[in-house]
Amino acid sequence: MPFLDAALLAELRAAVGEAHVLTGNEDLDRHSRCTIPWDSRCAAVVHPGSAEEVARVLAIACRHRVPVWPYSTGRNWGYGATLAPDSGAIVLVLARMNRILEVNEELAYAVVEPGVTYAQLYEHLQAHGHRLWVDCIDGTPHGSVIGNALDRGVGETPYGDHFGSLCGLEVALSTGELVRIGGAGERTWHLHKWGVGPYLEGLFTQSNFGVVTRAGIWLMPAPEAYNAFIFELLDARHFPAVIDAFRRLALSGVVSAKLHMINDVVSLTLLTQVKDEGLPTDSVLSDTQRAALREKYRLALWSCGGGLYGTAAQVRLQRRLLKAALGRYGRLQFLDARRLALLQRLTTAAERHPWLRHLVERLAGVSLDVMRTAPHIYDVLRGVPTEHFVRHAWFRNRRPRPDSAVDPAADRCGLIWFAPILPLRGDEVASYLADCQRRFAAHGFDLYVALLLMNPRAVIALMAILYDRDAPGAAERAQALHDALVTDMQAAGYQPYRAGLLTWPRLWNHAPVLGRLNARLKAALDPAGVIAPGRYGIGPGSVE
Repeated sequence: MPFLDAALLAELRAAVGEAHVLTGNEDLDRHSRCTIPWDSRCAAVVHPGSAEEVARVLAIACRHRVPVWPYSTGRNWGYGATLAPDSGAIVLVLARMNRILEVNEELAYAVVEPGVTYAQLYEHLQAHGHRLWVDCIDGTPHGSVIGNALDRGVGETPYGDHFGSLCGLEVALSTGELVRIGGAGERTWHLHKWGVGPYLEGLFTQSNFGVVTRAGIWLMPAPEAYNAFIFELLDARHFPAVIDAFRRLALSGVVSAKLHMINDVVSLTLLTQVKDEGLPTDSVLSDTQRAALREKYRLALWSCGGGLYGTAAQVRLQRRLLKAALGRYGRLQFLDARRLALLQRLTTAAERHPWLRHLVERLAGVSLDVMRTAPHIYDVLRGVPTEHFVRHAWFRNRRPRPDSAVDPAADRCGLIWFAPILPLRGDEVASYLADCQRRFAAHGFDLYVALLLMNPRAVIALMAILYDRDAPGAAERAQALHDALVTDMQAAGYQPYRAGLLTWPRLWNHAPVLGRLNARLKAALDPAGVIAPGRYGIGPGSVE
């Protein structure tokens, strides 16, 4: 079992308080688990309460040459959570640093610490009557606003490029220094993203050069009007044409949200579990089984959700343009507050009177199970965090999924994320996904893919490898699939939009000069190499 020197532990306790340095087995176990197939154990968990305490911890780690792995709230399941690749590291969890330092309604931004979650910021805005929305993820509401932005996560609204909305960082360096990144002007620190002089904010995202201890985040002014839309593709042959239609809509500014287009497997993971369908938890769904489940839940092969925002006139225009562009390819529906309320009344009536179910489903055109999802779709597209969409992680789990307080790692869910970014061209996306489908099938897994519009020119193909961790050999097959997908992606000239622990060692295989440049920057900013060595393939021994 990894352990730390008593003198080091004494210094850490003096720096942050004895109660905030954890070395008990239960705490070490909790912070040494994730949903990916990896086995390492941290030696201590440290919870600093301020930027100054973070700086002290880093300075101590440098003196003792002990690696420190910083995390905001540690809920990055499927990428690594709070795992350090090697045993014996200090895990630095910033959840105690959860102050909302400022909300400026006139200029539409907030200043927060890394422990501030989507739920906390949303509730703060509501409680204080701010007409501002936070763009949230469709993952856990208890994820960190800053943490997701630093890993360049993507949300739902026109502010869905989370790093793009980050402006003005305070960073603790391994030397123990605190530095403000983003220019030298205090009054515009959180207003002008580029600052003056060399642009450095990007150095502290998807890297290990320092620890961000506060940041400005731009917020979306609440629009006059908002509609959600749901599009169902009726014929898979039109898939490339629909992708091209979305590109044209995005380039022209009609679609400004980070819309999601999901295949039937993604929909199924939100509605059911394999065990509840009487199927083996560790075998790929056959074409016949998938078709039967689509029929049961009235699902399309592909579905898409997004939001329309602006004045009432602008939203009406967007609706007309969407109908013109997509109407010929499938079913397009719009949800406003009034229609959502009607849908919820119909759902409640069908639940109370089962004989109404068939009629209600026929009127709505979807199953009752899908109707229950509509409020969550409507809410997340207007910045209301929900745990509903984390349900996918339990699809192949043998345990019933919880209704709240979700923790896939604690329930031994098997989940690996793989997220290449592709040109937003219909034929190219279709061809790449067909190759991925063959890879998934060859390794015995269902292709789960959500297409996330990153910008009008690029799309993320977010794939989940869902596996039964209790089935012999399943974890090994899942990792083998992941490794094959990385090989295929790099051979095709693509790259991930973000990457997890399993991918980091191979990130710079096809860009060795860039990898060496990252290593030189690391050596300059963190000479002792103690901050998350190897994260994103950066650090001593990470690049061939």
